[in-house]
Amino acid sequence: MTREQRQRIVVRLNGRNQIDAFEAAKAIWRNRDPSLERSLISILRNGRRPFNRAAAAYAMQMVTTPRTIRALERVVEKRSEHPKVRGYAVESLAHRHRKETHGLLLKALGDPSKVVRFWCAFALGQMAELRAVPRLERLAATDKRLVRGFHSVAEEAADAIKNIKTENPFHRRRSGCVFCIRN
Repeated sequence: MTREQRQRIVVRLNGRNQIDAFEAAKAIWRNRDPSLERSLISILRNGRRPFNRAAAAYAMQMVTTPRTIRALERVVEKRSEHPKVRGYAVESLAHRHRKETHGLLLKALGDPSKVVRFWCAFALGQMAELRAVPRLERLAATDKRLVRGFHSVAEEAADAIKNIKTENPFHRRRSGCVFCIRN
């Protein structure tokens, strides 16, 4: 990707139009340019609108570095951030994260936001995190809150439990979490 292309993507990602912001994020998906790391972190932290920050979090699935992972973790912890931004950050962390991320997401299963709880259930299921099962079972039994465009937190928790229980235990013991990266 040329310097000019990167600049256009960054401008669109932090622009006034939500559709343009997510189209810019999709462009990053098609062309994983690690030189966008700094711009993505900047927009995640200081983007003009929640949808700009959410689009940056979404795009960070493709530009995964230790710095982007730590930035996503900080967003998840920041309760003053818009739940949609935090949800996209959790979704990105489901695919690439550090060992420490598991504990952060376990804690966030109790978050006041249904969106954050939903995506934490998803992420922990993807990670096949056995420690999450008791908390997920509670959510599956009690949290009937619907997440717009998806289904209830309870259904996502039940899906995560199924995913965890069907994950190959030999693979988990032998190699740990396949999505964890080194700090």
